[in-house]
Amino acid sequence: MKLKTDERIVNFIKRKIKGCKSIVAVLGIEMLVEGGGYDLDTNEENYRVEEEYGFSPEDMLSTSFFNAKVEKFYRFYKKEILGMQVHSTPAYEGLEMLQKQGKLSAVICQNFHGIPKNIHLKKVIDLNGNIYINQCPHCDKEFDIEYIINSKGIPQCDRCKMAIRPGIRLIGERVDAELMTQAAIACDKADVLLIMGKNMYHDKLEYSVAPEHEQLKVLFSKNEFERNSKVDFIIRDDISEFLPLIIN
Repeated sequence: MKLKTDERIVNFIKRKIKGCKSIVAVLGIEMLVEGGGYDLDTNEENYRVEEEYGFSPEDMLSTSFFNAKVEKFYRFYKKEILGMQVHSTPAYEGLEMLQKQGKLSAVICQNFHGIPKNIHLKKVIDLNGNIYINQCPHCDKEFDIEYIINSKGIPQCDRCKMAIRPGIRLIGERVDAELMTQAAIACDKADVLLIMGKNMYHDKLEYSVAPEHEQLKVLFSKNEFERNSKVDFIIRDDISEFLPLIIN
């Protein structure tokens, strides 16, 4: 297997992972794409979505759009978000391996689709919510993803007849303060931080640690123009190819 990453860098990261006690994985868009999803933030997807719906993905995933145009929101949401067929990859299996080794202290998921059902990770922080738990804004009754998918038109609460609120964090809403605190503490304590792709919201989870705490930060990004002074290495290879190679 021929990697883009220099072999010396691969071996260095491998040694760091072998000797560390705590690893935090931040799952971004690269993990979603490798699992069969797609990045709605690309120019190509933006153009396609605007042609079909008349609005950009960023517009339609906002609180204001949901409140003003809920029918069009759900037409987009059901097809483009819930319609993604996301599956497990060797990268998720690699995280399971790190968990078995006692090294994986937390997984911070920034994607809506969460962790594949056949992957069992214990400490998962869904920073932007997920598509599986939805709620009535009036009576707080919860509805699963099947209820949303099978509803005709706007999914409504069977008690209140109100539009159900999707379980994701919409653009314009703040991250849950408790979840952000959990994520920040986990990142701060980690010996190795694996940042697996960008966050579609562009909210910067600060990867800052105390000066006396030595921490390796590795960013996975296919963007050849990506420059980030806050990380030690930027990896252009597929996470599913790279991660299994650096886990003993």
